Amino acid sequence: MLKRKIFIELLLLLLFFSIIWAVFTFLPIFPDRTELKISVEKEEKIGEVIVEDILSNDPSFKEIKNSFVDSTLLIISNRLINAVGNTKFDYKIIVLNNPDINAFALPGGYIFIYSGLIEFTDKPEELAAVIAHEMGHIEKRHLISKLIKELGVNILFSGDIAVLGEVGKMATSTVFDRKQEREADKFALETLHKATISPIFLATFFRRLSSEHGSYNENLEILMTHPHNKSRIKAALEYELEKDFVTKEFDIDWEKMKLMLKEENNK
Repeated sequence: MLKRKIFIELLLLLLFFSIIWAVFTFLPIFPDRTELKISVEKEEKIGEVIVEDILSNDPSFKEIKNSFVDSTLLIISNRLINAVGNTKFDYKIIVLNNPDINAFALPGGYIFIYSGLIEFTDKPEELAAVIAHEMGHIEKRHLISKLIKELGVNILFSGDIAVLGEVGKMATSTVFDRKQEREADKFALETLHKATISPIFLATFFRRLSSEHGSYNENLEILMTHPHNKSRIKAALEYELEKDFVTKEFDIDWEKMKLMLKEENNK
């Protein structure tokens, strides 16, 4: 009886500690407030400094400046921004002359898109889906939160040139965790819906990307959760829409957009 009593007490103790571990692991008892330590205005400032440093000092980041490309991206981004409605960020999309299929967000509303990604898309609605995903990272303040965690506010705003270069490298190579990717995807699906763009376009983009680039580059932010792309595609396909929902297509000459990019790439 004594052994049985001790055994039961040990089981209860183990169960107690298991419950405590589960509560602290899975429930936000102490929510992460890192991002609240810095205002949007300060985040925009650090983003501006990072972008300026990258474009000025890193030859691999060559910006494409073309009026047709800029106006086309403005049409897409404005529709998404209007769908968000109450954003605190002044979004700026920069196209880089790079054949890789890639895009990433930077603090303060900056989104870098590689020309290779635009050339890979079939329709402007697919690019809108990718941009909406990157907007999700910005709206949820994933990147600035990560930078503060790893560097601290004082270092981030030290103004030291050497530190600035490292911050830029860190910002352009940040890997988001699964939770952050899910949040960005959820934001993208909801934003596309509000913008009268079918969330299916996010699924078609990821599905074709996975299919055509099986040996993917792990540095591509949009493929960081590649092993889980099936669940991401499934979530997009299962997103509930009204029965009479119809995508309002962009009035954009997409082939001309790609042609302009090719001309810029060959300069």
